[in-house]
Amino acid sequence: MAKPPVNDEFFIGWQPKPPRRIGGFVRARTVVIVVAALVLAGLLAALQGTIGTAYWGDVLEFTGILVKDPTAVLVADQPDDESGASVYHLVSPYKFGFDETLADRYHLMHVKLRGRLMYRTDGQALIEAIPESLEAYGEPATHDPLGERVPLGEMTLEGEIVDTKCYLGAMNPGVLKPHRACAILCIKGGIPPMLLVRGPTVDQADYFVLVDESYGAVNDRILDFVGLPVEITGRVERIGNRLILRSDPSSYRLIE
Repeated sequence: MAKPPVNDEFFIGWQPKPPRRIGGFVRARTVVIVVAALVLAGLLAALQGTIGTAYWGDVLEFTGILVKDPTAVLVADQPDDESGASVYHLVSPYKFGFDETLADRYHLMHVKLRGRLMYRTDGQALIEAIPESLEAYGEPATHDPLGERVPLGEMTLEGEIVDTKCYLGAMNPGVLKPHRACAILCIKGGIPPMLLVRGPTVDQADYFVLVDESYGAVNDRILDFVGLPVEITGRVERIGNRLILRSDPSSYRLIE
């Protein structure tokens, strides 16, 4: 009785091509794995939240009234076409807050200056001012263009302390532990800190400029809390389009 032919294939590594059935099996499985990997990568990307919409803009010229209290801002003569903002936090280049001597000298004066625009799409904006470009023109303002301070009562808020410069555009996203060391250096250099209270989406949030009970700077007293979940109780006021949170830094509490 004749023996049936042997159809078992055997792979030999030095052969230029694998046997037909083995080659077909490997090719089919490779296609399946590649397609599955691409689909999985797409799903993971779709499920990721965005890091927010903060912009590092161009150097522009601005005109308006400089207000130094409680932190330096420029109240522009007209809203910027790019950001839509009309009130800008002011900082100096690199990791430094706005020069206090300049803030005192030009408080409530009409000024023009050049600086780099940074902003988020929710209306918060900042100018990295070029100090030597700052000059006054016209007569001083007769009143604070931001209007009266509106008390909103005492509140207990949970959020993250960020530095205004990085969060509003110098870095994106400029939050959480990966950015903590940078934020500490910025706040230590005088850049105003804010409490970021997140909303339901990444571009919905409230920002509270942090000062002490007497509107004084808190920068050097809050470094241990920067970039971490924190709870702050204090008195909230609205000044123009800014929310100010007045609180004793010794009452800040880390959230475990």
